[in-house]
Amino acid sequence: MTLRVRLLGRPGLEHDGASRRLEGHKPWALLTYLLLEPRAPTRRELADLLWSEADDPLGAVRWSLSQVRKAINPPAEIGERDGRIKIDAEVLVVDAGELLRGEWDEVSIDDLVRGELLEGMSFGEAPSFDTWLQVQRARVAAAAADALRWASTLLAHREPDRALALAERALRTEPFDDVLHELVVEIHAARGDRERARTYIAGLERRYRDELDMDPPASISRPLERAPRSAAEPLLRLDVQARTLLDTARIRFWAGSFESAREISLRAARQAAESGDRALEARALILGSTTYTEGGLGSAREWTGLLQRALRLANELGDRTTIAQIECERGRIAAIEGRYGSAEASFRRARRLADDVGDTREAGWARAMLAVCQADRGDYEGAEAELRAALPAVGWAPYAMAVLARVRTSRGDVDEGKAFADAAVTRAEREGLLPHLPWALVQAGDARLAEGDLEGATERFTRALTIAQETFSPTAQAQALRGLGLAARARGDHEGALTLLREALTREEHGPGHRVVVAAILADLVEMEGGRDKDHVEKGLRIALSGPMPALADRLRRFATSHTIRHTVAT
Repeated sequence: MTLRVRLLGRPGLEHDGASRRLEGHKPWALLTYLLLEPRAPTRRELADLLWSEADDPLGAVRWSLSQVRKAINPPAEIGERDGRIKIDAEVLVVDAGELLRGEWDEVSIDDLVRGELLEGMSFGEAPSFDTWLQVQRARVAAAAADALRWASTLLAHREPDRALALAERALRTEPFDDVLHELVVEIHAARGDRERARTYIAGLERRYRDELDMDPPASISRPLERAPRSAAEPLLRLDVQARTLLDTARIRFWAGSFESAREISLRAARQAAESGDRALEARALILGSTTYTEGGLGSAREWTGLLQRALRLANELGDRTTIAQIECERGRIAAIEGRYGSAEASFRRARRLADDVGDTREAGWARAMLAVCQADRGDYEGAEAELRAALPAVGWAPYAMAVLARVRTSRGDVDEGKAFADAAVTRAEREGLLPHLPWALVQAGDARLAEGDLEGATERFTRALTIAQETFSPTAQAQALRGLGLAARARGDHEGALTLLREALTREEHGPGHRVVVAAILADLVEMEGGRDKDHVEKGLRIALSGPMPALADRLRRFATSHTIRHTVAT
């Protein structure tokens, strides 16, 4: 029998329909930390986190642990192994955990998204925990907003009233979410109430001008530009011309011609929409989105809106395979933005959907992309477990092999990291996978940098930069320039390193702006500048804390004595 733990809104415990008591903010803080922090803490770490000012910190830990034990046992137990404390979570249902793992559906979403993590509790007397909690609150809030948005999209066709209600809930938190506004317009238009859709847009125009002094984006009106669809119209149609366009876009994409692939995939989507080939329209929009996640073309907001359209189409068709691909792609967008709560939930949902329909390759890619998020957060053990399971399913794809190379190098096994990176380079070259070759070369360079082979590292980074420039990939260019900057630093070329790192930052900020790439470059710059550029410190720490990216945050925090987490989350 399970014990339900509510951490969202007013916290509470329930077992077999009966409530359990857990009194005091600190015991709830302790329970929440044990449930949501991936690395099991020691007693001393808990003492420093929550009771650093107490006369007897370890005694306070013992007392709070005893309170938590009484509240959750049975059925759950708190164990201690190798000095680290862990809860037996298999018999627990934790609402915040369900949300972060994407374990919701259209039925459960109303009850799950109930409020802030540990609502009403504050921990100013324990600043380290308060910092951790504020980051977790931001992470959970992002996942909640995403869940409401996606649930309303899934319900838009069959339960439009409820879909509108969920969208309105999400808009209370994010009142200028253009993608949600577009969905509301699309629901009204799909119901045949185009006049109400126009009235809604007119109201938005007034609000945007009054409060933001700007017009709303044209994308909000996009649903009204599509021809109304008759209820008698068949869901499935075939458009040969649009399929030819989509095939061409795929060829251009794998040749590294992202701009051409973007243009042709959007043409294919428009052609398919006009002919009524909804399955192909959804697939074309997914491919178009990859020109953003791989090549930095467009914006996260633009492609989130188009993927929302793709999800509506796939859901109407009952195409779970395509829905899994959409979940994976939107997870990649969230990861670019450093919203790991949303990203990891999407990847886990994608994996479950793919497993349900027997698509082992798509499930493998979802696991590999989840591992990228875990690695960004410093959870290398979790990332490696996902990658080892994913690699056979994705056919030992070079990108996934290079991610494992990064993880092994980060865990101190440089030889294995280098071997995986070199194998990824060889395979990408042999198979002509230009979009993934620079990433593999960067990991090969990082491994050589870690072992002190500056010449070998520089050669790999230079090759990565050349190919990234040929394929117009700003993120790959930034990563290669960063590698060259770190190699220059290792050679003692301080000014050369700063120039390369600043150029790397410019390339990424003018591209998709991968938050983890930006934060890593800023951490390098801050260390080399000795923290003199406070804008670099604040920006880097803001990104690193909101992810969260603990290793980068630790590097930056040393240069930010006046920084507060509340400022970070608010901005």
